Amino acid sequence: HDPVATEHTFLVEDNMARCNLCHTSATVPTDIRLVSNSDYDGDGVTSESLKDELATIQEGLLYAMQDHAVELGEAICYDGHSYPYFFNDTDGDRSCSSAEATRTNGFTAFDAALLKASFNYQLGQKDPGAWAHNFDYIVQLHIDSIEDVGGSIEAYDRP
Repeated sequence: HDPVATEHTFLVEDNMARCNLCHTSATVPTDIRLVSNSDYDGDGVTSESLKDELATIQEGLLYAMQDHAVELGEAICYDGHSYPYFFNDTDGDRSCSSAEATRTNGFTAFDAALLKASFNYQLGQKDPGAWAHNFDYIVQLHIDSIEDVGGSIEAYDRP
């Protein structure tokens, strides 16, 4: 980070020249990948961006949360644009329709594991730069959450 050259902005785009000192092939911030060729999300692709690795793990977390909610006798869906974000999935299709994503339909049947996982999922969703800020932490947090709600973590590679 170079506050002088970027006139003290926090925009990654203003620092790309500095980023390119190490990440020579990156043309935009989302191209940046650590030196490791690990397949963190277990999809068989080792060349995708860290952002994409995290996105697949986040999908896995939401899926594991939805499976856990069904085990609790409920169905849950997520809409990051509508408060309270987690809703009763009344049609069981694992996605929130506009009719479901209403405050009065907020999901409340959390047990401890699902509540922790929902917090961690929301943290990853609301920090669009989580893949860059602390990739190792956010990935491990999501993998731990998957395990905590009873999901399989066999495919994932911890940083």
